[in-house]
Amino acid sequence: MEEQKNMEKYEAYKSMKVNLSKAIKSGFYYEAIFIEYAIIEDRCLSVLLCTGIECYDKKGIPIMISKKLNLLRSHPIFTTPYVRKRITLDFLTEIEEWKRQRDKMVHDLADLPYDPETVKSIAEHGKEVVRQLDNKVKSINRYLKKQKEESSCQANANG
Repeated sequence: MEEQKNMEKYEAYKSMKVNLSKAIKSGFYYEAIFIEYAIIEDRCLSVLLCTGIECYDKKGIPIMISKKLNLLRSHPIFTTPYVRKRITLDFLTEIEEWKRQRDKMVHDLADLPYDPETVKSIAEHGKEVVRQLDNKVKSINRYLKKQKEESSCQANANG
């Protein structure tokens, strides 16, 4: 059952990445930005869940992206040298700044004249953030899984 869920998640994620590339190439920058936000949120959730950190509220809804980023900034697991080297404080600040630009653009959508260069810039920057975050999360998740396996083997050897 878990394997099927993982495969569905993989296919959905793969589809989002394809749709992101298509949106950027076609000039559908708002669509790209919405996809980027979803991927960033998902990647943050993935790395937090890999550590066993609780990421859901009492109703079972995932915590907000700002709380996820705060956990990535301050939780002891993410301050270890291996992890911090990959998800630096500067990179977290870059994600937060991209999110602020995205939020302002979305909230001011009806109030501002359409500035295609700003929207394009936010979309292209978001695509790069997504690419970097995806690679960093994959690396950290592999590392954390290896750490768990090694500590499990140690416990079995000692037990």
